[in-house]
Amino acid sequence: MESPELSISVGDLIGVPRVTLRGCMDSWHDQAVSGVLTAFRDQQATSLVLDLAGLSFAGAEGATSMVNVLRSLGPDMCVHVVASGASATILRRAGLGPSVRLYSSTDEIAEYLPAEEQFLTSRWLASEPQDVEMPFAA
Repeated sequence: MESPELSISVGDLIGVPRVTLRGCMDSWHDQAVSGVLTAFRDQQATSLVLDLAGLSFAGAEGATSMVNVLRSLGPDMCVHVVASGASATILRRAGLGPSVRLYSSTDEIAEYLPAEEQFLTSRWLASEPQDVEMPFAA
């Protein structure tokens, strides 16, 4: 979707869905953004990269809309958000919970991951000693 104010593009990063938003987000863009992100959740995606590096907010209403969209996704999908500047500060202060992780660049996503962590998979919570792998039933 593209409008003079906001551009939404979809691709992938390391085999994981990537949604890139560019431009200026206003409060009335929330339905379009929510629709795209919810579609991935409805298709059973467990992880998503949301690139907001080129996005600014049209005041408090635009920022609130983005926070509400991220909260609406729930804990079933881990969202790896790339944001910088004021956008990152706003999202950090929103306290979005453990299913939303903030990064300053897509390079940081790969750079700061320990080799043993299963990143960008359905197992987005850190491994615990009591965890066991269960075989799928046939």
